[in-house]
Amino acid sequence: MEISDVADVHVGTPPGPLSSWALRRVHFHGFAGLPTTRNESVYSPEFSCFGRQWMMAIYPGGHKDSKEGYISTFIANRSAVSIQADYKIVLKHPTDPAKTKDKSFNMVTFRAVRGGAGGGRHRGQGKRNFAKRETL
Repeated sequence: MEISDVADVHVGTPPGPLSSWALRRVHFHGFAGLPTTRNESVYSPEFSCFGRQWMMAIYPGGHKDSKEGYISTFIANRSAVSIQADYKIVLKHPTDPAKTKDKSFNMVTFRAVRGGAGGGRHRGQGKRNFAKRETL
């Protein structure tokens, strides 16, 4: 038996600084078929990491403020408590590893969601000009 997905589940917030890396894979299947209209987003379901709820967004046609032809990616804290974290977004090409794109971000504050956990308005962190759509 091969194990293909491993994740730790923490109940409550671990004591002290969060120094370990955690990996959450968010799969947006059928990228070529996603909308290419500018400022139209596709959201992941909420997921948990470091005692917070998160949501990933991709703008396959680009954010309203991105350069023409670029896709945008963002991650948002959906919890009622802010958190600081380093993070990395990787877009993997399904068949050509040379077309994989990634961006790393150092110590970013993810603010608490406005209007309380699970609702309200989120303020995501990410990249408006993540990669040229044609290269993915």
